[in-house]
Amino acid sequence: MHSLFRCRVLTGLTVLLGSLSASAAVAQELYTLDTTCRSGGKTHSCKVVASNVDDTTEYVHTFGSNIVSYRVIDDPYVRIEGRASETKPWVSVKNATIDFQKEELCFNSEAFCVKNPTYLADVLVGSGDAMQGRTKAGMVFAANGRVDVACFDNGCTRLKEAIRK
Repeated sequence: MHSLFRCRVLTGLTVLLGSLSASAAVAQELYTLDTTCRSGGKTHSCKVVASNVDDTTEYVHTFGSNIVSYRVIDDPYVRIEGRASETKPWVSVKNATIDFQKEELCFNSEAFCVKNPTYLADVLVGSGDAMQGRTKAGMVFAANGRVDVACFDNGCTRLKEAIRK
């Protein structure tokens, strides 16, 4: 009887500890990149650490004493969130643009930009023929973070004009 009780306690503890560890964020580093970032109209040397964290891909940008993070969430729909420091909450970005020729990705009307050829190469490979030969791409997000408008090449110039109005 005593061993049955001990077995049940051990089983219960195993289930409890398993459920506690499952709730912790699991991060897997994908790559680190030394590059440049633009913020506040100034260009900075910047380090990017890209990681898979649970169901998102996070990009942490460190320049000087600043840390700016963005994450891409695919499920249930594609959206991008950012935060100005590790103590701030995640907030949906308003828009994002890619310039494949400059190898630059920008958020919120170029409030923050990063030169990241690694990420952009992944975008080109992951999109198959749809993005081949493109020079620019952009997205405007709705209040819920879902892509509201997407643009390519010359259409992005027209979209930027509409955003500025």
